[in-house]
Amino acid sequence: MAADWGGVRDMGGGVAMPVPAPVPVPTYDADSDWYVGLMLGGNLSQSASITDTDINLFGDSSPGHFARDDGDLPMSPIFGLTFGRYLTPSLRAEVAIDYTPEYQISNDFRLGYVATNSAPNTSVGGIDTNAYSISRTDTVKLSRTTGLVNLIYDIDTGTRFTPYIGGGGGFSWRRLRRTYDESATCIGAINSIDGPYDPGTCSGNPSLPADTSTTKGSMTKNQINLAAAVQAGVATNLTESIIWDNGWQMLWEQGAISSHVPSASGGNRIVYKDAVLQQFRSGLRIKFD
Repeated sequence: MAADWGGVRDMGGGVAMPVPAPVPVPTYDADSDWYVGLMLGGNLSQSASITDTDINLFGDSSPGHFARDDGDLPMSPIFGLTFGRYLTPSLRAEVAIDYTPEYQISNDFRLGYVATNSAPNTSVGGIDTNAYSISRTDTVKLSRTTGLVNLIYDIDTGTRFTPYIGGGGGFSWRRLRRTYDESATCIGAINSIDGPYDPGTCSGNPSLPADTSTTKGSMTKNQINLAAAVQAGVATNLTESIIWDNGWQMLWEQGAISSHVPSASGGNRIVYKDAVLQQFRSGLRIKFD
C-alpha cells in the first residue's frame, strides 16, 4: 500500500518567517576617505638653549655677546600642507609638512667689547696674550621645514564640532644663515714669562690676529634632525566635505645646530638646541568623494 504523505499543511508545520538582513558594515575605499588640507599658523613661543661662545687658539672658551634669550625670540608664521586618510570613522593618519620662514636668533645691533686671544711665543718662550677692542655685528637667522606622520583620534560629539587629539614623529630640516662684520684693534699684550709689553704695543705674534684687522663674511648651514609632536584641537564641519581645523601643536626638535666663524678672539660659535615650540595652526581640510 502506498504511503500517505498528507497535505501541504501537514508538511509545512507553520508560516515561514523572513531571515533578518545583516547589519551593514562601513567600508573605507581610496575614493572617499582621503583628504588634503592647507594650514596657516604661528610659533607662539619656544623654549630653546641659545649660546654664544668665543674660542681662542688653545680651545679655551669665554661667553660671547650675541646670543638671544629664548624669551626674546619673535613669533614667526607657519605655512602648512596636510594629506591624510580616515582609517576608521574616528581614527585618521596624515602627513603634515610645515614651513617657518627665517627669524633672527641673535642680537641685532653693533656691539663693542674687549676680547683676548693667546698663542705660544716661539722666540722668547711663554704664551702671548693680546687684548682686542672689537666692534662687531653678527646676524644669525633660522628657518625650518618639518615633516611629521601623525595619528589622530577624532572624538565624536554628535554635532558639527569634533575635538581631536594626536601625535606623531618625523624630521626637522633647519637652515642657519649667518652674516658678520668685525673690526678689531689690539690695545695691549702680555707674555706669560716676560710680563706686559710696552703700553700701547702688542706682541706681534704671527699666530695671532694683526694689530688692526677686519673680518667679514657669511655662511649657511643645513641640518636634518628627528622631530616629534603632540596635537589637540577642534574641527568644525562646514559642509560634508569641507572641515575647518583649529589646533595647538607642541613640537620637539632633537639635536643642536651650530655655526662657527672667525673673530679676533679666535672664533665665535653660536649654538641653537633643545628646542620645544608651542604652535597654533588653523586651516581647511577637504575630503575626497
